[in-house]
Amino acid sequence: MKIATKTLVSLLIITALTISSSSFASATNGNGMRREPRIERITRKHDRKLELTADILGISSEQLKEELKVSSFDQVLKKHGFKTREDFRTALSGKIKDELKKRGWSDEKIQKVVDHRLARMHEKD
Repeated sequence: MKIATKTLVSLLIITALTISSSSFASATNGNGMRREPRIERITRKHDRKLELTADILGISSEQLKEELKVSSFDQVLKKHGFKTREDFRTALSGKIKDELKKRGWSDEKIQKVVDHRLARMHEKD
């Protein structure tokens, strides 16, 4: 996988934020808009070539691009065994953690970075 480590960390932060927002109140920002569209945009930006998404689905990025031309992302997820986007995000988080571990990161370092960045994000709110 050719995604930069810094980008993987950013994606991990976004997925951790998404997974941790269990209620609508925590999934909204100050003006009541849902964070979902923002999170989806950030994920699309960092996984432009769809390498990470395709790897989780067990297909090639070219095949994923073809499937997305004819059906929605939710339909593609269901076709490949994911019932909801939340299930996919959980798998995405695990995949990113595995990739970081391959690059020499420990569980403690991953958790420390996630906790630190989430704390900074909550301070801004």
